[in-house]
Amino acid sequence: MTMTMKKAILPAMITALLATSVQAATVYDADGTSADVYGRMQFDIKDDGADTNGVGTARLGFKGTSVINADVSAIAKGEWQVEAENSGDNDEEFKVRHLYAGFETAEMGTLIFGQTDTAFYQAVAATDLYNSYGYGAFGGVEDGRQEGQIIYSGEFSGVYVGASYQFQDETQSLDDSYALTLGYSIADVSVYGGYHLQEFTNAEDKKNYALSASYTLDDLYLAAVYAGSDQDGVATYKGYDLFASYAIDAAKVYGGYTFQEDTEADADTFDAITLGAQYALNSNMLAWIEYQADMLKGNDDIWTVAIQYNF
Repeated sequence: MTMTMKKAILPAMITALLATSVQAATVYDADGTSADVYGRMQFDIKDDGADTNGVGTARLGFKGTSVINADVSAIAKGEWQVEAENSGDNDEEFKVRHLYAGFETAEMGTLIFGQTDTAFYQAVAATDLYNSYGYGAFGGVEDGRQEGQIIYSGEFSGVYVGASYQFQDETQSLDDSYALTLGYSIADVSVYGGYHLQEFTNAEDKKNYALSASYTLDDLYLAAVYAGSDQDGVATYKGYDLFASYAIDAAKVYGGYTFQEDTEADADTFDAITLGAQYALNSNMLAWIEYQADMLKGNDDIWTVAIQYNF
């Protein structure tokens, strides 16, 4: 991947780095082929306003690269979420997050096949930076990682282009879907816009859209996202997400405000302020606390204290 391509996908990279400090270990590197393994172990103490409990999770990942020629490499990635025995649903104790293979080129971008985020995710990634909470403005809009996709991403002189196609998925009554995100980065400012069309076999088409902007000044990061979706007869979501963070040596403080409403039902679906602080004990161990003040009537405030080891 070229340096300009790396700058173009900065928001998505920041998302991963703020959530964890994954340090992949190379287990094989010879003759143009390399294999890395990475992962994390995490324990959360959570309070949902009624009960406090401890939850254990882990994440395991594998990345492979093999040179085909001077311009093209084969790539693959597999990543799984692992829940402790009593921490998750019985049928989701071992869950796939990313699972794909494809090609990476020096000049023309990356083409992959499998399960990962749609191209639309890049348009909302700028504020998806919380360790425990977040993503409230995108519920019902962005469905997260999807199976059965073809995804392209590339960057050309600061202009980012991402596109994805998802095949039929009977479990979601999805006929197919198309996503496109365009972005532009200059100096410390990035702007992205995305559109995602989902065609269903038993419902009206769903149209998702988003616009985001981010700004970095030394250790200060600011970002905003506006996102929404339209689906006749189901729901019409509109919302926005504001985020700020500031790093002080090994510590980081962050927070934001999130709002979403269903305009068809004339009801607020999310309205919260989230504050957090994290501290890196070393390059592997990270601890944080997050508190979310929920301003929807009848909802309780929630908090999480967590410790995470990355390898």
